[in-house]
Amino acid sequence: MDILKIERVNDNTVKFFITYTDIERRGFARDEIWYNRERGEQLFWQMMDEANEKESISFEGPLWIQVQAFEKGLEVTVTIAKTSVDGEQVDEEELDSLLRSAMSDAEEKETELSQDVLFETTDFEHIIALSQYAEAPIFEELSTSLYQKDGLYLLHLHFKEETEVEEQENVMSLIAEYLNFSEQMIHPVAEYGKLIVANDVFTFIRKQFPN
Repeated sequence: MDILKIERVNDNTVKFFITYTDIERRGFARDEIWYNRERGEQLFWQMMDEANEKESISFEGPLWIQVQAFEKGLEVTVTIAKTSVDGEQVDEEELDSLLRSAMSDAEEKETELSQDVLFETTDFEHIIALSQYAEAPIFEELSTSLYQKDGLYLLHLHFKEETEVEEQENVMSLIAEYLNFSEQMIHPVAEYGKLIVANDVFTFIRKQFPN
């Protein structure tokens, strides 16, 4: 199932999030997008085409691209503008150079998978819907808690140290179909947010909201 997340920030800026699992489902090797310029650009333009098809977003004109690598995927921010770097128009060759630079910067920032991951949503119904599908054995490899902070429901996942990378990515890929990855950190969320469910979130939600 395609789980590319597309968020229109404003009239000029679009944000994408794609998991490494989804990248592989599209036929790209995880390392390939960093070291093979042509393949990295193919993935980028594939996401652009999908945004145009799904959200009717046109990417005509110069673009400014920022790529961030997270534990389980990439976040790509694309800004559409009349001018770009230092007020100069950007041609196709320069755009390719910007894309390569953004991908290179993201590669340097890439970190190992974290044991603690946060997902967020403004709609509690998404939590309920997710809980109905969170009984698979792969969910036995993590503990969960649920917080509320600044109008968001934040689902905290804590993976066991011995959890395989592939298993962790599979869990996060499923959750990403219902919730958005959060860039917030668990410590301030736990300190300043409201704890709704202390542990075993999915079991608790299923009991409270049975089918």
